Amino acid sequence: MWSMLPTLEEPCQEAARLEGNSEAYACNSLISKILCEFCHYMPGSTCAMDGLPPEKWPQLLKELCSTHIPTLFCPRLVLEVLVVLRGISSQCQRVSDQVTTSLQLRHRQWVEHKLRSRQRQNYLRMLNSVKLLSPVLHLTLLLLALEVVSVHAVQGKSSQERHQYLRFLKSILQYTENLVSYTNREKNKWNETIKLTHAVLLRILTFSEKKQMLMHLTKNSTNQVDTS
Repeated sequence: MWSMLPTLEEPCQEAARLEGNSEAYACNSLISKILCEFCHYMPGSTCAMDGLPPEKWPQLLKELCSTHIPTLFCPRLVLEVLVVLRGISSQCQRVSDQVTTSLQLRHRQWVEHKLRSRQRQNYLRMLNSVKLLSPVLHLTLLLLALEVVSVHAVQGKSSQERHQYLRFLKSILQYTENLVSYTNREKNKWNETIKLTHAVLLRILTFSEKKQMLMHLTKNSTNQVDTS
């Protein structure tokens, strides 16, 4: 995500010198752990022993999204989940669009030497933040796809379990809504996005380790995705 946008060696080198945020390192570690958890519920030929290579994420998402899901006479419980999942997806798209616009603008201003000192530092923070936000958004979309494939399993949860599950999804929705706010060009709270991300990744990992997601109830369903 955003890998095709123009970049320059100089700002990237300066951004690299600013790296060292322990929370960002912790986030990357959490992403790896979550992917290892998710790998058990992905198409069998997709995950290697060392996890899921980033270059395979788009193809995996395409495969999962091509899975047929019955929607005729969809129960209310299923619709409630789908509404939240759709909301998360929409917010991820907004974040992606905002980051794309900001990166393109700042890149052009950098090339034209139009950035003031404060804007220059903000651009460097943006570049560092994007290195984390890109895999996080991919991970979020992967979670959404796996849950959509298994969405009818929500009917097998008890009332209390459904309540906990919806609270979990809504916490992710809140995270993506906050990302939309923080990555807005008027705010540019790039360092704050790392703190938000660390908190939500911990929540996702904890929820996954407790086997409380829908994918855990229908493990075999994702193994039936066509990987040919």
